[in-house]
Amino acid sequence: PVKYGFDGRPGKWFQSRPHEAIPKTLAIAVFLNPYDWVELMRQTPINAPTHKDMEWSEFVTSPWERKRSNLDLQRTDAAGTHCSFGFSFPEIVPCMTRRDPESDSFPLYELRPAASLGGHGPYRTLLELRADKIRNFLGVAEFDGVVDLVPVRYEDLSRDDGNVDESTSRSSLPFPGIAGLLEKIRDQTSLVPDADAGWISDEDGAFAAEALGAGASNLDPYYV
Repeated sequence: PVKYGFDGRPGKWFQSRPHEAIPKTLAIAVFLNPYDWVELMRQTPINAPTHKDMEWSEFVTSPWERKRSNLDLQRTDAAGTHCSFGFSFPEIVPCMTRRDPESDSFPLYELRPAASLGGHGPYRTLLELRADKIRNFLGVAEFDGVVDLVPVRYEDLSRDDGNVDESTSRSSLPFPGIAGLLEKIRDQTSLVPDADAGWISDEDGAFAAEALGAGASNLDPYYV
């Protein structure tokens, strides 16, 4: 089965080691370029209501933080408090809130991990958060049960053969599109998709897959 994140925590949040090993897991980490990623976050700051309706320059320079909720401040045993999505009290702000966790306005600001280069606490900017998230996502390769990690740029998945530019030489895939991702998985892991699933053409044994057809502006904001 395909899962978005570990232990029920959506893949957009910091990932932590699963309580139980997930055997024979192949992790695929997809990264969008920082320019489009920041703009999508600014346009739709899901789970970041404090940063709603900001101009670009203010958005990228504002500290990525907010105040603790009243429920947080009333806690007498913060260390033993269980927060949203399996986080602990020192990992997010707020830990507890009466807002619906399924709503876009549900606040969840991740804090620097204790091992972060900048020390524990709020991030000074969104881009510092992004840097730590990239390190975190690449680090899932060390999780028990993960047999391999395949990092890929979203732009390489969404570009088709007719839209190749000078950046192709820096591509994270052997060729553009989903078919290129399948080729990279096969080269890196020796795994081969089931021919009956339609991923392999009958003519020459090559991978065949339609392009995503979705540029960065069409990305689902819930997965940014």
